[in-house]
This record gives sequence, structure tokens and C-alpha cells, in this order.
Amino acid sequence: MPAKTFIFLSALIISGCSNKPREVTASVPLVSFSQDKPNKKEIPLQYWSRLADPLERQIQHNRYQIQLSELYLSALGLQCRELIFTDKKNKIEKRIACEIPFVNENNKQDKAWFIEKQIIESSGYVEL
Repeated sequence: MPAKTFIFLSALIISGCSNKPREVTASVPLVSFSQDKPNKKEIPLQYWSRLADPLERQIQHNRYQIQLSELYLSALGLQCRELIFTDKKNKIEKRIACEIPFVNENNKQDKAWFIEKQIIESSGYVEL
């Protein structure tokens, strides 16, 4: 390899490593958090302590057998867990429940457990 080519490639590599990457700022946040009470289905108060208990694995309901997954922290920093509902006909439905803080109508900080809306409409594939 000629000396000029070697010097040129070496200089190119060194100059490429010496520049810092450009700084990028997001104009639209990926997730947002509101202090308003969520427009979601609120879980009845009688289940909140069981949902918050990491040792709890099941909840008996008059229409469903509800299995509770492990507690986890969501991207918004909320305490959440997956709920697996099995009805009397053994139909299974999965939902996510999260404990969400909000400012109530008395302008006081409050929190409650809410069921998140279902995101996946179908788990089947589309035939092409």
C-alpha cells in the first residue's frame, strides 16, 4: 500500500472518531403523563390491596377466575401487572392493570387501579 494512501486512510479514520455525534432532541414525547383522572375503567376499591401485594397470585370473582402476574414498573414508572381472566366457559382474556396517580376533584393527590384498554385486536396472522 503506498504511503499516501495509508496516511489518507489513517487521517480519515482519526477524523471520523474525533467528532461527537450530533445532539438530537425529541419534539414529540414517546409517552406522556397526565395528572387528570384517567378515562379508563377503574377497578373496585376492594381489589386494590390484593393487586398491590406482590405475593398475591389469584383473585376470586363471581364471574371470573383472575390470575395475577408479577408486578412490574411501566415505562411511565407506574406499578402494573397482567390480569388473566378465565370465565365459566373457560374463555381467557388478558388485560393490564396499573396503579395511576392523579389529582382528584378536590385538587388532592390521589391514586387508583385502572384496567388499560386492550391494544391487540387479534393475535392471528394475516394471510398474504
